[in-house]
Amino acid sequence: MKITFKKINKDNLELACKIQNEIFPLEDARNNFLEQIEKNPYRKYMYYCIVYLDSLPIGVTGLYVNHEYPKDAWLGWFGILEKYRNKGYGGKVLDKTIKLAKNKGYENFRLYTDEFAYDAHKLYKSRNMIKELYDNKDDKDNYIDAKIFIYSLSLNNNKITKWNNKVLGLKEQSDKEH
Repeated sequence: MKITFKKINKDNLELACKIQNEIFPLEDARNNFLEQIEKNPYRKYMYYCIVYLDSLPIGVTGLYVNHEYPKDAWLGWFGILEKYRNKGYGGKVLDKTIKLAKNKGYENFRLYTDEFAYDAHKLYKSRNMIKELYDNKDDKDNYIDAKIFIYSLSLNNNKITKWNNKVLGLKEQSDKEH
């Protein structure tokens, strides 16, 4: 069985939103996906895809880049539908997404997640990603009441530089979405 990515566009937007909202029921993917399609991102670069296992849509993944940190590709909207979890697909999708970031010339691959994403933490650690607590008080997302962690991976064999609580834009993103 083959894993492929298809970029989200106006033709598959409804499917992408359905998948994303099933994986993350408390989130609304529509605004992020529409910004990506309309090329009007609040980030420098956004690239989101539906993940297929042969012809079956099984999840979503993506990359984005913040204007202030153009050498860092961030994992965005990464998730696998529940019935396809624990079968190795999440690791394959993550590896393929990391490879995409590397092929696009980024120096670092980063992501953030909350403390309750237990399986995700195991997956990121299995890829030798560096974990650090994110507690920037000026960037508090008022809608998330959990510890946030950042994972980082060097894409060019250099030692990874920790994030060290630089602003991620969580507050700005949260304010925009709510």
